[in-house]
Amino acid sequence: MPVFISYRHKDRDAALGVAAVMHQYGIKTYLDVLDPQSQTTDQITDVITTRMKDCSHLIAVVSENTEGSWWVPFEIGEATIIDNRIATFQVRYVTLPEYLKKWPKMTTMEHLKLFAIAYKADYPLAFNRKLGGESVSTSSRSSEQFHYNLKRNLGQIY
Repeated sequence: MPVFISYRHKDRDAALGVAAVMHQYGIKTYLDVLDPQSQTTDQITDVITTRMKDCSHLIAVVSENTEGSWWVPFEIGEATIIDNRIATFQVRYVTLPEYLKKWPKMTTMEHLKLFAIAYKADYPLAFNRKLGGESVSTSSRSSEQFHYNLKRNLGQIY
């Protein structure tokens, strides 16, 4: 299942860089800039919701540009509703809003590598959840476990 990469269009180069790192590890990604349907439809929220359901994880690319975005919070909300795994990738240091502090924060290429490793370990659980093989409570626990493990590997849990 792909990783949905959420970003403000001013951060497109950083988002493409995140996607390139994921591809190095054999992980598929979804970027709206590469989706012709997201460029031509009046029903963009429906397209985002559908694409999010096709993904199991989300990386939100954040910078000072994110503050004015309506779409990044919407996409994070969509991912939260369906219990996708979430992490942020900070392009430059910015103070994160409270709601983003809940999830693992990545700032380096090494962190993206750790995300890729965690994704691969989590993939069977996430795939099973998407196929309807997990109860909501089990899905929530496995999502929390993914976030906990990634935070621990990133040195964000002491």
